[in-house]
Amino acid sequence: MRDYSFLQRLFLLALVASAACTDGGKKTPGDADSPAANTPAAFPCAHFEDLRAFLPEHLEGLQRSQEGGSTGRYGEVSVSEVERSFTRGEEREVKVRIVDTSLGMKLGQAIRAAADEGRERATNDPTAPIFWKDKEAVGFVRYDASTTLAEASLLVGNRYVVAVSSRGYPGTVEVRRVAQDIDLEGLARLHQAPAERTAKRKELPW
Repeated sequence: MRDYSFLQRLFLLALVASAACTDGGKKTPGDADSPAANTPAAFPCAHFEDLRAFLPEHLEGLQRSQEGGSTGRYGEVSVSEVERSFTRGEEREVKVRIVDTSLGMKLGQAIRAAADEGRERATNDPTAPIFWKDKEAVGFVRYDASTTLAEASLLVGNRYVVAVSSRGYPGTVEVRRVAQDIDLEGLARLHQAPAERTAKRKELPW
């Protein structure tokens, strides 16, 4: 099954933008010997084990087939991600991935822009965007009828990216159902201080 091609392109764009903003990673003259320059910054992402708790344990009619997770730094970029896949023979497959990265703001802007482009689509359109205020999630959906591949990419809590993809299902009903069954509201509040949680409840951006 093709992995999350659009999400991968978003990461590539964000990486390029990040390199441009940091002048290719060059150090500022005169800062090399300062204590701050030699002190690693605190890791900004949730550990992948914390993200794994939000993956679905079971999907009806499917068997869990593969899963993985990692947390690490790649130059100036920090990434934590987990993935779990479910299959029924060769006929059907569903994958769920959750990502937390220091490039989250750039990814979030891209996901919001894609969702906003589809605001005028009818609710029964398989590619109608997702705006779930109660779950603090916004996202876009794609579907290829010729290959029965569907993808939903969500920005959750203005931070986490949740990508659900399916193969062998008509339309995008399955990716929407699986995404909605995830505790997205709980994920949005992961590692938030009590004051931040209260502010989120009072003021949703969608």
